[in-house]
Amino acid sequence: QGRLSSRRGRGESVIGGRRKSAAMATEEHEGLTPNELAKLTEAFQIWDKENQSYLRFDPDFQALWRSIGKNPTRKEIQDIIERFDEKGTGHFDLGQFLNIAASDALKDSLKPEQLIEAFKTFDKDGKGTLTIGQLRYMMQCLGDKLEDQEADEFIAFVNAKCRTDDSDEIAYEDIVDQLFEKDPKNV
Repeated sequence: QGRLSSRRGRGESVIGGRRKSAAMATEEHEGLTPNELAKLTEAFQIWDKENQSYLRFDPDFQALWRSIGKNPTRKEIQDIIERFDEKGTGHFDLGQFLNIAASDALKDSLKPEQLIEAFKTFDKDGKGTLTIGQLRYMMQCLGDKLEDQEADEFIAFVNAKCRTDDSDEIAYEDIVDQLFEKDPKNV
């Protein structure tokens, strides 16, 4: 009850005694892609060495976040504990961890200049543009890889908001402007 089962099929977890598919879990943790959900779930399971289905906020939470590339400050950890440890147990389970990850508690703030610099890496001729093929490659092969459907949605967004002619090239500064217009807090 309320614990994760150690017997899980691919793409499934048991939270609160109920089996959930990855799709259902993604819906419950809106803001997390299936890849993020899998990565976070795997990280939690690795840190739950004793298969207790929960971890301590202190010191496990900070170590867990660092293992997935985050570096929360002591103040951020304290704020998260105050916000998410509603029962005052000092522990968190996978569901709480995913809720924290889906919240804005530790989102990295990305600056437009950083994104433009990343795009410039692929702008070999210095024209300020990328092709749709280059954009798709970046989205599906580098960093946090997008699934086909997610990449299709992003390309459709870029085509609708940024394409000015029938050319296959898109000005990446326009992409950045549209992304930050859509969600200025977290692209």
